[in-house]
Amino acid sequence: MHNSFKMRLKFLLVILGLSLFLCSCKNKSLVNSIWKNCGDNTGLKDILVFDDTHNFERNDTIYSRLIIDSPIAVINQIDIYYGERRLYLKRLSDQKTYRFCEQ
Repeated sequence: MHNSFKMRLKFLLVILGLSLFLCSCKNKSLVNSIWKNCGDNTGLKDILVFDDTHNFERNDTIYSRLIIDSPIAVINQIDIYYGERRLYLKRLSDQKTYRFCEQ
């Protein structure tokens, strides 16, 4: 009976750990997502689309495909605010931080 409890506890911990890992990986991916500027600073694009034709992310840097894969910003952080993801970017040209909400 004691071994059965240990096995169930191990199984539960493995499932819980795997779930947390998969959720944290999903939160960091920007592939096929759309973001709207929801912060105080304006100047960076109002809407950022991450797909094969607009923008992409590599090594925490955002690149624009429209300007021949040129870097435009660096990711400060991605967090969750009331269940919605927020993206904080620092634009390379003026070093201002811009906040985007996922759409």
